[in-house]
Amino acid sequence: MNSNARQNLLPLRESAWREIDPSAIVSNYRAIRAAIGPGTKIFACLKQDAYGCGAGKVASLLSAAGTDAFGVVSIADAIAVRRAAPRTPILMYPGIGPDAVDLVSDLDLTISVSGEEDLQGWLATGAPLKVFVKVDLGFWRAGVVPASLRRLVKLCTSQSNLAVDGLYAHLSEFGDAGSSAPAQVARLTPLLDALRAEGRLPATVMVSSSESLLQHPEFDMDAVDPGALLFGLARSGAGRRTLSIRPALSAIKARIVALKTCHDSMGRPPGLPGYHPAMRLAVLGIGWGHGVPRDLGSSASVLVRGRRAPVVPPVHLEHLRIDVTDIPEAVLGDEAVLLGSSGADCITLPQLAEAWNTDETGVGCGLRESLRRIDAAPRSKPNQEEGE
Repeated sequence: MNSNARQNLLPLRESAWREIDPSAIVSNYRAIRAAIGPGTKIFACLKQDAYGCGAGKVASLLSAAGTDAFGVVSIADAIAVRRAAPRTPILMYPGIGPDAVDLVSDLDLTISVSGEEDLQGWLATGAPLKVFVKVDLGFWRAGVVPASLRRLVKLCTSQSNLAVDGLYAHLSEFGDAGSSAPAQVARLTPLLDALRAEGRLPATVMVSSSESLLQHPEFDMDAVDPGALLFGLARSGAGRRTLSIRPALSAIKARIVALKTCHDSMGRPPGLPGYHPAMRLAVLGIGWGHGVPRDLGSSASVLVRGRRAPVVPPVHLEHLRIDVTDIPEAVLGDEAVLLGSSGADCITLPQLAEAWNTDETGVGCGLRESLRRIDAAPRSKPNQEEGE
């Protein structure tokens, strides 16, 4: 049996799974490429196992689509990406140290340097390295402070075993609580001018990821590194750029693994929301061990045979209760849809995120490896507001 046939059988064998639409990822990438034009590189950000979509699989898709480079945080993701894309550059965001230098060399990775202490640790390895210098313009996270950027770049460029290929920042997402994107870039502009005058400006300067790519086209510079936008997890209609994107995570489904009409012999119903005497109770083969939050909002429901069934607390490691009293035709083995369509009804990604007390990115990145991925059929309409 070939791999495609085995994958098609997975939903019949699994009690829970998620469906990923590969065509959405490629379509989203092409929308970004068309928006920024051919003169700006795309570093496809595949952190957190490509936002839960599978770093290796996504790297293979985007390598074939022509992405210029990848960005990852973990060694596990770097290994998966390198296997799928043997020749595409991989930028390691801050997260690994000099103890991983052998893997950096073996996998031909580009490291991030965020300060002098960081640099000295890498230099102590004596290994030839490719480097991107990271600067913190107001994100208050990794990166050298602007006042020390020129000195750090000078130190890096003075080392014969370092190739300084780029300089990048991630812009603050604090909103009104932090500096605006234009204010952050304004801190960088004179530093770039000074580095250019000194002959030390790296070939690639990058500051825009998903949000700033949508809001500030003027900050595209030499490269962008979108992540959430690639997977349809950013609100593309809210910025100065409007892109046709759709979520790559198209469905989360589980099977009914137990079903009964409750009885007085069980004792009185628990004093929790949703319980009532003689309720018809179904148990799904999915729980917080798969990434469902332990504390769900009161609006949480699933679709069974095209009808809504409320979730009944609490959520367990491997099980989730639902009330199917109003769906008498439900039977063991039925498919329950936590995300996606059933009949004429649909639970969209924004709706699920609200019920799970998170956002769309939190849903995708919160799912665990135990929730198996399968490929979904391509969707027909890119419509972010409808979750399609």
